[in-house]
Amino acid sequence: MTERSHPRPGGVIAAIRSQAPSLLPAEQAVAGVLLGRSSDIVEMTSTQVADLAGASRATVVRTCQALGFSGYQQLRVMLARDAAFTVPAGAADGDGEGPGAIVARTFSQVGSAVDAMTAILDPDAVAAAVALLASARRVVVVGNGLSATLAADAAGRLTSIGRDAQAPSDAIAQQVAARLLGTGDLLLVISGSGSSTLSLQSVRAAASAGAGVVAVTAFSHSPIATAADIALIVGMPDLSFASELTATTRIPQAILIEGLIAATTHDLGDDAARAKAIALEVVGDSLAE
Repeated sequence: MTERSHPRPGGVIAAIRSQAPSLLPAEQAVAGVLLGRSSDIVEMTSTQVADLAGASRATVVRTCQALGFSGYQQLRVMLARDAAFTVPAGAADGDGEGPGAIVARTFSQVGSAVDAMTAILDPDAVAAAVALLASARRVVVVGNGLSATLAADAAGRLTSIGRDAQAPSDAIAQQVAARLLGTGDLLLVISGSGSSTLSLQSVRAAASAGAGVVAVTAFSHSPIATAADIALIVGMPDLSFASELTATTRIPQAILIEGLIAATTHDLGDDAARAKAIALEVVGDSLAE
């Protein structure tokens, strides 16, 4: 994010969360106040924020600049804009109890979070990623931990539309496959935290082999996002780095992968249609009566 490219309405908090892990410790303390007191920041001075963060006023201003704003005052204006834009959750987020109510509330929460999920997703980066997926000779998809199943699904979906794609499950096999890529090939890496050492090793292997790298992650300044040629950033609005490492859902990344496959299918046109017809024939032959 730059001073000339701010988050879309409703996206300031998501933008701060995605960049917070890359800040210096004192700046992270300021970012913590900005996130924890986001509803109050519009009425607070930079000195008040500094006191809460145990930092100097200069650190508050520097943090805002590191986040892509001209300073604290511009951040306050953007938060005021978001407050006017955000629509409160409806009655579906009520106090119902029991498994059924919890499941229904989960759907409601995900639905109300969709705008915030894509608040810092760059449409130009999406277009560039789809162009690479459609033109690559070979695609290796890498994901570890909670992202492993997304990688396997993405590779299978890409294969079904005629892309030569694979998703090795073993970390060593991932690195070997990445090293065997070359110019005109692509590594698609999925990592919620953007800090998986195993996935980062494959990113570096692919880059050293001359392949393109597209990353799907929740943090814009994470090691994997920084190392990739194209970084696609999506995440839940209440995301923290700690929760991303432990219990956070991969729903935003799953939806993004779904969209990337749909857009790539559209880009490939008749070639994708022919590949899908073949895939459906195979599926049809494998179904029992």
